[in-house]
Amino acid sequence: MSTIEKASAPTVPISKALVSNGFLFISGQIGSAGGRLVSTSFEDEVRQVFTNIETILNEHDLTFSHIVSVTVYLMDMRHFDELNAVYQTYFVDRYPTRTCLAVAGLPKQARVELTTIASFQQKTS
Repeated sequence: MSTIEKASAPTVPISKALVSNGFLFISGQIGSAGGRLVSTSFEDEVRQVFTNIETILNEHDLTFSHIVSVTVYLMDMRHFDELNAVYQTYFVDRYPTRTCLAVAGLPKQARVELTTIASFQQKTS
């Protein structure tokens, strides 16, 4: 049985995503499914983050190829290589720009959070 589930509506006072000037701005996503953080492994937590992002992209008829920028927040930079191993599987033709920051804390004791910006005009380079 997979621990990966679709994203649910936020339980905090934020918009999960907003459209502005041809871009979709997706609020920070953690590896939470059904209100609970996926804790089976760091890789599973990262996969759940991407599942949550994919759900929001799909709601706007977009795919990972539309993402132009990602900001990664890591609780521990020792997970950087594990993050990259999962991350690279979601982007086929090109990688979006990316910033990675170490942070002191994340909601629900998450170890990783990603914010993304997607363009409604798909880019190829």
